[in-house]
Amino acid sequence: MPITVKAHLVGNDNSNEEIRCFDVDQRDLSSFKFLKRKVFKVVLCLGNAPFQMYYKDEDGDLIAFSSDEELSIGLAHVKDNIFRLFIKRK
Repeated sequence: MPITVKAHLVGNDNSNEEIRCFDVDQRDLSSFKFLKRKVFKVVLCLGNAPFQMYYKDEDGDLIAFSSDEELSIGLAHVKDNIFRLFIKRK
């Protein structure tokens, strides 16, 4: 079953520069490397720039993640079949 990823590219002033949506099969979404490659393909304005991915927890805090294990914790915050992903350039 696909999950919709709503990817917010966050600017230096914490405003949304761009928002992209794409579907990912739930099995593929368990892989951090897969998600990172998908973000590079979908958010074209990133180019080859390094970036950090985040999700928001129940307190509204942005939580950085960079592994399958951390991603699985973030996926617990999927609501209405949408994973809200926040991306910041490094």
